[in-house]
Amino acid sequence: MMVRIIRRRTGGSAICFGFFLAAALSGCNGPIEGPIEAYRSLSGLNKNDPDPALAPFNANLDQAQTGSYPNLASVPPPPSVASTVAERQKLAENLTGERSSAEAKDASGQPGTATSGPVPPPPPIPPSIAAPEMAALPPPTPQPETPIPPMRKMDEPPVPPPPDTAMETPQIGNVPGVAPPRPPAPQGHPSAIPPPAPSALPAAAVQSGNPLPPQPQATLAPPQVSPEVAALPPPKLPPTPMIVASLDASPGPAALGDDEQARLAQVVTQYQAKPRPVRVVAYAAPGVGGAEQLDAFRGALDRAQKIAKELADAGIPAKQIQTQAAPASANAPAGRVEIQLLQ
Repeated sequence: MMVRIIRRRTGGSAICFGFFLAAALSGCNGPIEGPIEAYRSLSGLNKNDPDPALAPFNANLDQAQTGSYPNLASVPPPPSVASTVAERQKLAENLTGERSSAEAKDASGQPGTATSGPVPPPPPIPPSIAAPEMAALPPPTPQPETPIPPMRKMDEPPVPPPPDTAMETPQIGNVPGVAPPRPPAPQGHPSAIPPPAPSALPAAAVQSGNPLPPQPQATLAPPQVSPEVAALPPPKLPPTPMIVASLDASPGPAALGDDEQARLAQVVTQYQAKPRPVRVVAYAAPGVGGAEQLDAFRGALDRAQKIAKELADAGIPAKQIQTQAAPASANAPAGRVEIQLLQ
C-alpha cells in the first residue's frame, strides 16, 4: 500500500525508491549492509570499490567489525600524584641527613670544599719509573717561602710604601742591528741670487716678449629704430597721483564739518584751474578673519563714496571721480580718506 501511495504522488520515477524500501523492510532482521550494498550495486556506485581479494587489511577490518566494543568499566583508575604523610616525612628525613653529612665534610677540611686549605704539592716521581733524562737532571731548588703579611683590620690604613728605592735604571748598550744616532746636520746659509745677465737680443725682440696692453673695450652702436616704430606716438605713462587733501570721515549719512567742507572747496578750485581725474582713497583697518576684513573694506569704500558725492555736488563731474579702498599703514591710519589729483 505504501508503494502505491508513493507511486500515486510522485509518478513512475518512484518505482526504484519503492523497490529499495521494500527490500529494506524485508531485510530488517538481517544486517543493514545488505540493502545498502544492493542499492549501491544497482546505482553503479560500487564500480570504484577495491577488490576484496586484493585490498589490504581486510582480515583486520572483518575482525574489528565482528568484535565487541571495549568495556569502559575495565579501565584502571588514573594514578594518584599526591604523596602521603609517611612519604613526605621520609623525604624530609633524607634531606636532613644529606645536609648534615655535607656540613660535616666541610668542617673536616677535605680537598675540594670551600673551607679546605692549600693543596699540597704532588709527590716526587720515583727513579724507577722516571726516564733516564729526568734522572740525570739535578733536583729542583726549593723556592724560599715568602712570609705572608698579616691581614689588617677593616678600619686600619694600609702600610705606607718605602719613601726611597735602591733600584737603578739599566743602561742599554749598543743593540745589534740598530745604527747609533747621527749628529744633527749643520745649519745651512743660502747663497745670494746672482743678478740676471743683460740680454743680448735686439730691442724689438725684447719688446715682443712683454705683455700686450689691454684691448680697448668694444662699444655697441645705438639701436636703429624702424620707421614704423618711430611714427608711433610715445607711450603714455601711468598718471602720477598728487595728494591735495587728507581728512577723517566717519561712515554713515552724517554731514561733514566746516573744516572738511573748506578742504573740499580747495580741491574743487584746483580741479577747475586744471581739470584732471580725481581719486578718493579710503583706508580700512586690518581684520582678524576674512569676513571682518571684508566688512572693513566695505566701510572704507562707503566713506570714499561719501566724499565723492560731496565733490560731485561741489562741481566736479562724477565721471572724473574714482573711489578706492586700501589697507591701512603707518603713514595712512584706518579711517583716513585721501583726495588725489592724477597728473
